[in-house]
Amino acid sequence: MPKDTFYNLPEEKRQKIIDAAMLEFENNSFDSASINQIISSAQISKGSFYQYFDDKKDLYKHIIELMIQKKMTYITPAMQNPFAHGFFEVIRDMNQSGLEFAKNHPRFTKIGNLLLRNPSHPIYLEIISGGQEQAYKAYEMLLNRAIETGEVRSNIDVAFTAKMIFKLSSEFILEESDLTAENWTEGLAELLNKFMSLLENGIKAK
Repeated sequence: MPKDTFYNLPEEKRQKIIDAAMLEFENNSFDSASINQIISSAQISKGSFYQYFDDKKDLYKHIIELMIQKKMTYITPAMQNPFAHGFFEVIRDMNQSGLEFAKNHPRFTKIGNLLLRNPSHPIYLEIISGGQEQAYKAYEMLLNRAIETGEVRSNIDVAFTAKMIFKLSSEFILEESDLTAENWTEGLAELLNKFMSLLENGIKAK
């Protein structure tokens, strides 16, 4: 995370560094991203950079943290209290909020997409892996609850289904995050309806 010296900078200068970093990370993989290019764009010295961050990974993780904070603003009431809502309503909200975030924050989305496309990379394992396991467990809890309430059929493999839904949702957002403004509203509704229809026809209790 950034050092205190970074937070002591004027807001305008901090934002200039963040913008320079985002420009580099959205157009390059983590390995290919250049600190020299970032400091050149931000118009700071290399010495100053290391006064603000330990290294490139430290800066990159800060950008990912900013992305997560922004994503949190898209949480819906159903996502905040999932056990008070239907399973499929929660899943729909998760995917809709993800797509809306992708549309409204394309720069963060490009950075996230580059990270997700390389799951064997150490930076992916460090940032994503632990959270992924937590997500699997959360989906399992939601599925078990939905089975108890009769919303989801009881003869499914819960662990497998939880991973399938998570991965399918992630790929869904990853692949469809480049919707244009002209077809955004119609395209979003169509994609979500197709996705939910596939999911419901597969596991919904009859």
